[in-house]
Amino acid sequence: MTILEFIKYISIVVIGLLPIMNPLTTIPLYMALTQKMTAETRQRQARKACLYAFCILTIFLLLGNGIISLFGISMPGIRVAGGLIILILALRMIFSGLDSSSSVDTEPDEIKHANLDYSFSPLAMPSLAGPGSIAVIMGFGSQIPEGSHILGDAIVITGIAITIGIAYLALSSASYIEKFLGEHGMQAVTKIMGFLLTCVAVQFLASGIRDFYIEFAKM
Repeated sequence: MTILEFIKYISIVVIGLLPIMNPLTTIPLYMALTQKMTAETRQRQARKACLYAFCILTIFLLLGNGIISLFGISMPGIRVAGGLIILILALRMIFSGLDSSSSVDTEPDEIKHANLDYSFSPLAMPSLAGPGSIAVIMGFGSQIPEGSHILGDAIVITGIAITIGIAYLALSSASYIEKFLGEHGMQAVTKIMGFLLTCVAVQFLASGIRDFYIEFAKM
């Protein structure tokens, strides 16, 4: 395989994964969850979330079918679970404008230094490495020809790394967005984005329930 072909296949992975992952939809969730954290802690959350998302997608690429078979998990089940998690957080954003990271029973100065960890759930999973992203990665893995798994896996993993890098840049820019909007602007955006996340959650749930129905109808 030539370098141009290698780049071509990596680009296909990035183009296929990036719209499904859509890091822009994670920004409002990230901003709401980390609003009372220090700048350093927020950056750490972004780094950890992206690292976890990379590991999750890589594991599902290499061991996805085995994991699903071992635990008896189906993609509809992952969709429904992810939808429920996002729905709960989205409703909190709508009705309070904030999330649980701001409801710690302590003084304001201490709240700002709250060390709550949201990097794995819900930022990495199901937001960045959600059911759609996992399905896309497993789909790419299933298209790797026999005898070319090492090279094929390397291409897909490189594509995942590039997409996660783009996601990290998006999350890192969230602080600049917050400074531009101000406190009241942030509250308004949080409520609007909470509504949009509610729509995403309902879509996750609807897709999962539909797929459950299709699976049971075949039995």
